[in-house]
Amino acid sequence: MTFSLKVDAEKFRSHLVSVMNGYASAGAELVPVIKGNGYGFGRDRLAAEASRLGCNRIAIGTVWELEQSLADFAGEILVLEPFNSSDKSAVNQWRKHLEHNSERIIVTASDLDLASVRSAGAKNIYLEGKTSLSRFGLLHFDMQSIPNFNDLKVMGLSLHLPIAQPAIKVDPTTEISSAFNGANLSQSMTEVWNWIVLYEELSSKFSLPKCISISHISEKQIQALKNMLQSYNFDLEIEVRIGTKLWLGEPNALQATGTVLQIHEVEHRQTVGYQQTDTGNNKRLLVVSGGTAHGVAMAAPSNASSLRKRGIAIAEGISQAIGKVRSPFSYHGKNLDFVEPPHMHVSMLWSDDPTLCVGATLDCNVRNTTTSFDCVTGLD
Repeated sequence: MTFSLKVDAEKFRSHLVSVMNGYASAGAELVPVIKGNGYGFGRDRLAAEASRLGCNRIAIGTVWELEQSLADFAGEILVLEPFNSSDKSAVNQWRKHLEHNSERIIVTASDLDLASVRSAGAKNIYLEGKTSLSRFGLLHFDMQSIPNFNDLKVMGLSLHLPIAQPAIKVDPTTEISSAFNGANLSQSMTEVWNWIVLYEELSSKFSLPKCISISHISEKQIQALKNMLQSYNFDLEIEVRIGTKLWLGEPNALQATGTVLQIHEVEHRQTVGYQQTDTGNNKRLLVVSGGTAHGVAMAAPSNASSLRKRGIAIAEGISQAIGKVRSPFSYHGKNLDFVEPPHMHVSMLWSDDPTLCVGATLDCNVRNTTTSFDCVTGLD
């Protein structure tokens, strides 16, 4: 029951190099993000790819991913989940890994409780500023009120930006606009610039490294920031954390497939499956590898932010109401319908196509960040 991801290594790796070179040309160093399910590839494979790219630092999601990452990657590891002294289980993990690897681990600090960070054994930290994402981070006032860092080594300022532009527009000053040669400053870039100005003051006060680590920022935006920094004589290194754009930015290099395991000829008005679904006018039932355990048909909620998206949601609801649900599996470009919701490791589909046989493979359109593959080929 193998559900597979086939990777065209040449296309995939060419894209990785292109992204890295693009940010390097804009004046930023790329830090690959390797978290969760490893974007469908597995975190171990992506750690190997980061090493192949020559990266000396990666970013991971949580402290619970540290053990594997320390074994898979020889360089520095930035943990994006902030240290939180109220999460006792996580604190125990921090202590466990920092005891022997404090030089390689970079802790994200998003509040003023630096004493707890220090007591856990941390040596290297990033200070995270709160952005319009409104998830974690220090406020401007908090950052200004930090008394000292004692023996903690601050690596720089970390910002986690939203993907969409913030709704509230903060008008930039005239002099900031002039640094962009008259161009309007976006909400995100205004937010970033405000943090840069604050961190410039903080870094001068405490002699901190002048480095900023940012997520969800384009090469064009990096270049604009570089121009502003130059105009204001700010000497600031920019580090860009990239995950989805790096690993999943070349979809033509990736193909998820399920294998046809069984084909059953069915009778008119027969009932099949867990739910004993009526076969109706269908004549052939396919059992295909790939089910809910792999993430098939498991989708994260999405915002119906446009009329088109709302229309799609309504159409899908109507289809489900009449018992016709399109699956992500396709054959010769045509999506096949589910017989019923997918099972844990297989899906049951309808297809009267006589060319389909046991052993054939069906393409499957899945979201890699929520998919677990039995087999990943092409990167070995």
